[in-house]
Amino acid sequence: MKAFALLLCLLVSGCGSLAADRMFSNNLLDTAPRNDSEVLYPDWRTPSQPTRSEVVPNAVAETRKPSRPSNQVQEPASLLAFLADHRIDYELQPGEHSIVKLKRSLQFQTGAAQLSSESIRWVGELGRFLAQKPTIDVIVEGHTDNTGSERLNDGLSLRRAEAVKQVLIGQKVPNQAIYTRGYGSHLSKCQNNTAQGRACNRRAELLLIIPEYLTQ
Repeated sequence: MKAFALLLCLLVSGCGSLAADRMFSNNLLDTAPRNDSEVLYPDWRTPSQPTRSEVVPNAVAETRKPSRPSNQVQEPASLLAFLADHRIDYELQPGEHSIVKLKRSLQFQTGAAQLSSESIRWVGELGRFLAQKPTIDVIVEGHTDNTGSERLNDGLSLRRAEAVKQVLIGQKVPNQAIYTRGYGSHLSKCQNNTAQGRACNRRAELLLIIPEYLTQ
């Protein structure tokens, strides 16, 4: 009788354990997140990040290429094609967002912030193109020579950048997509000890920010 009771007890405890395991398992399935929005700690399934020495170039490039609508993915290629068609040289500064710096500067007369008719023409052409590319942002940087006071040159350089911005806005480039900076005489491109060098420094430069990682 004692043996039978002991056997019965073992069977009951075993079934109880099995039932508890099943209940626990079912509860885990019921409470497990079904999608990302239900995850209390979203990083719970993210693998540990590799060290800098373990990161391979291909992996870095892939993280900089999120999926985008096809029309946005085509924008970088169309921009570079536009620049090539108009013989506008540029240099590419890769990063999280690629920056295309145009090598063609916009020149100004001494103390002036008015663009020449030729500058207005080609900036207008660029503006008509950019108006169709809403994901491309524009930075306009104004500069001066070293003639005049620092305060005067700081304001003049910003007005030169704003003059370029107005041409772009006139071609329907959104105001919020254009950023202007004035550097005064602090970032000289040429020496200021000759008339030719000072003329070189009286300029505005354009940089285009693309939300896509590019390579040459």
